[in-house]
Amino acid sequence: MDADSNLLAHLTAAGELLRGNQMAEAGAEIAAALRIAPSDVRALNLLGLLRFQSGQVDEAYAVYSRLVTEHPADPALRLNLGLCELRRAQPEQAVVHLSLVVRSEPDNLRALSYYGLSLLRAGRLIEARPILLRAGQHELVAEVDLKLGSQPRKGDPVVEDETPLLKPPRIVQPLVEEQPLPAAPPLTDVLAAATIGQAPAAFSLTSDGLLLVRVLGQVLVRGDGVLASVGTLEFVPLSEEVAESDSPAPDAAATASLFRAEGRGELLLSPQGGRFMPLSLHDGEVLHLTESSLVACSSSLFPPPAATSRREDELPCLRLIGPGELVLRSPGELHALVVRPGQSGYFDEGCVLAWTSSVTIARDAGSGDDTDGHLVCSGHGHVLLSVASR
Repeated sequence: MDADSNLLAHLTAAGELLRGNQMAEAGAEIAAALRIAPSDVRALNLLGLLRFQSGQVDEAYAVYSRLVTEHPADPALRLNLGLCELRRAQPEQAVVHLSLVVRSEPDNLRALSYYGLSLLRAGRLIEARPILLRAGQHELVAEVDLKLGSQPRKGDPVVEDETPLLKPPRIVQPLVEEQPLPAAPPLTDVLAAATIGQAPAAFSLTSDGLLLVRVLGQVLVRGDGVLASVGTLEFVPLSEEVAESDSPAPDAAATASLFRAEGRGELLLSPQGGRFMPLSLHDGEVLHLTESSLVACSSSLFPPPAATSRREDELPCLRLIGPGELVLRSPGELHALVVRPGQSGYFDEGCVLAWTSSVTIARDAGSGDDTDGHLVCSGHGHVLLSVASR
C-alpha cells in the first residue's frame, strides 16, 4: 500500500472511531496519519475534533486557530473554531467566525444555529432573534423574547427580507420603513452584520481585547499603542514616503503616526481605553477615515498620496481603497448612520470615525466658528460613529 492509500485508510478509520466515541482508538489512527503527513489538513482537523470531544477545548482551539490562519477560506475549519470559542465562553469571538461561515453558506442550518446562539450568549438579542428563527431554533427564540421582556411569539414566520446579513448592525434605523434606494451604497457588505466585527487573517483579537497583527511582507500600522513586537520587522514612517513622493502630499496630520511595518513577525497593540473593530473592504470599495481612527491596514489599501487630496473645507482624512483588511479603534460601540440623497447630517466632530466614498463631510461653514467641533455631511451612504462608553 502506498503512502497516500495508507494515509486515507488511517483517516477513514479515525473518522469512524470518533463517530463511535472510541477516543483512544481514534487517537492512535490520527497519530499514525500525522506520522505519514504531519501537515495534512484532514488529519489535523480530526485531531482538533478528538480534543474537542475529549473536553480538551483549549487544545482543540490551538489546532483550529492554526488551521484557520493557514486556510482562512475554509468554512468547515472556521465553524469548528467558532464552536471552540463558544465552549471557551468567548461568544463575541464565536460571532466573528460563525458570521463568516453563514455568509459563505447561508443555508447551513447548523452554522446558523450556532451563529444565533453565539449572538444570544453575547447579549446581542435583536440580532440573534431572526437568525434563530431562520434556523428553526424556536426554544432559543423564546429565550430571546423572555430576555427582551416580551412574550414568546409562537409560530412566528420567517420573513425573507428579515435576513440579518443584509442589514448593518447597530444601525440607527428610521422610525418609518422607507422604500429601498435603487442603487446600493458602497461598502454594503462591509456594513453588513456578517462583516463588521470580523477578524481577518492578518488581524485577530485576543480574549482580553488586544490586537494581534501578523506581518508577512508589509502592513500599515499606527505607532502609538504598540505593546510588543517580535520577529524581523523594520518600521518606515509613512510621512517619509509621502515626502519623497512626487505626488501632492495629503494633510501632514493624516500620516504623522503611521508606519509601514516590513518583514516577518507579530505586533501586539492596546486599544488604549477604547475597542478594536476589524473590517474588510472588497475590490474597489472606498472608505474615508479620520487619522486617529485607523490602527492598522493591509499595505495595499493605502493609495498613492495624490488620491488623498481634499477641498479646503473638507475634514482631513485618509482614503483607503479595497480589497484588503483594516482595523479601527473606537472609543465605544460602533454605529453606522445612513445618509440618504437630499438629506443632510449634523455631527459632533469627536464622534465621527469614517464614512463611505459617496458621502461628503466638511466643517460647518454656517457656524462662523472653525473650532465649534461640528460637521455637516451629504450624499448617499453611511457614516461610522462612536462615543466613549459611560
